[in-house]
Amino acid sequence: MPQFDSTIKHIKDGVKGFTITAAVKNIEGWEATLEKVEAPAAKAIVKDLENLKKHLQADPINGGQVKKLVLKLGKETAAFAGKSESKNADKIKALGEALSHAAESAPDE
Repeated sequence: MPQFDSTIKHIKDGVKGFTITAAVKNIEGWEATLEKVEAPAAKAIVKDLENLKKHLQADPINGGQVKKLVLKLGKETAAFAGKSESKNADKIKALGEALSHAAESAPDE
């Protein structure tokens, strides 16, 4: 199962500290975790994670599309946290905020 703290740290460290292989492995861990959640919001996040994974593995990578998906995932994750009664709601929110911040601060292609 993916870890909130390590994912947030990798996001905050920027793409240079997160290889494509590590990012894909992390995404796959989140997909496996979220597939067990019975909520429409979780299903939407899984679909966007699948798209992100495809874009990261493309050659060449379309940075604009990746940025757009990461921003969307950040917003979806933060919204999911607001509806979550999980003990991890604060960490879910922090993850969403980290994703949004990373996308917003990434240079435009």
